[in-house]
Amino acid sequence: MFDEPCCRKTIFVAFRAAALGLWGEAGLDAIADRVDRDTRLQTIEPIVITREWLPERFVMAWYEAAWEGPADRRSATYLTFLDRMMDNGFGRVRKALLGFATPTLIATKSAELWRHDHSTGEVRTKSTGERSLTVTLRDHVYVSTPLARLSVAEIFRYAASLSRTREVGCTHSANGPNELVCWMTWR
Repeated sequence: MFDEPCCRKTIFVAFRAAALGLWGEAGLDAIADRVDRDTRLQTIEPIVITREWLPERFVMAWYEAAWEGPADRRSATYLTFLDRMMDNGFGRVRKALLGFATPTLIATKSAELWRHDHSTGEVRTKSTGERSLTVTLRDHVYVSTPLARLSVAEIFRYAASLSRTREVGCTHSANGPNELVCWMTWR
């Protein structure tokens, strides 16, 4: 069905909204200046993104451009950008439902949520205690660079923080070239 790993267009709509909300047009322009032509033409310049699925390499380009550009390589600023992206992209109904869920329930649905938005990759979760779990992402481009690993770990952490819990912490590590493991705890 896909020639390369792809994700839903809603991710780019959310990226754009997060960039504009945090940094305005100047921030979006800074990102546009740092991505390749194809990414810019398909995810930034159109008023409406018409293709339902777009290459994951565009996400990787957005990560790098936001990090190097308007986030100015500041971790806190960059992570806030990812959190706002999640706020804009997760959908109001899904986000409201998360408020009633526990992190463990979210974890059990994570593979289904992942598959809804991504054509490749495998997400597995395992409860490791009453207030802890591991989330593993395998065979996906987001495992390939330190910035992408940081990004997806924050996205997993932030999704859990939307549940009925407090103070979600997350550490992560590459486990070989094709696997990312995130250890999450909460109060």
